[in-house]
Amino acid sequence: MLAVTLMATWLVLDQRNDTKANAHNIQGNVFSDLKRYDEAIAQYRQAIKMKSDFAEAYNNLANALRQKGQLAESIIHYGEAIRFKSDYTEAQSNLGIALTDQGQFAEAIAVYQEALQTNPDLFRVHNSLAILLAQRGDFSEAHFHYQQAITLYPGFAKAHNNLGSALAQQGQFEKAVKYFKRAVRIDPNYVDAQNNLKLAESLAGTKITAPVGQKIR
Repeated sequence: MLAVTLMATWLVLDQRNDTKANAHNIQGNVFSDLKRYDEAIAQYRQAIKMKSDFAEAYNNLANALRQKGQLAESIIHYGEAIRFKSDYTEAQSNLGIALTDQGQFAEAIAVYQEALQTNPDLFRVHNSLAILLAQRGDFSEAHFHYQQAITLYPGFAKAHNNLGSALAQQGQFEKAVKYFKRAVRIDPNYVDAQNNLKLAESLAGTKITAPVGQKIR
């Protein structure tokens, strides 16, 4: 009987800790939305202190740290989030961004690939992965992932522009023009795509209506 009572007491305490941890996490999100990152970090740390396997709090803590430029520490906490929740694709995507910002491109590629194995419908991850693959010259794989991003979200202007840029880097200017035009059609205010289109049209020998103002990127 005593054992049952003790077990019930621990369950109640665990539930209270979870409730308090959730409250600290929510308050941290409020501070993060207000860009008060130091206060957000304090709340997330308190949430983790009360619930040591709180994957969402680790991810949120890492996000706040990344906003403050503390990339090395943010990478550690993204790793903790994934350790406690192995299929946490949001944390994997965020980790990929932090690794990219740190210049750890091979590691970022691996993380993005893992996220897509869990959920192949992450169009932003396809785009981010493709950017890194194109940077290292793996254009075939980059094209595949840009196309996946566009297929999943046809209105993704950045993916159209990025695919155009990858094609232009290979000298395929006429094909690049097609994707730059699509990017501009989706977002008429997309200045980079507008300038890329002008340059690609010029290099493809196509008539242009305005002077070239920017390198393709």
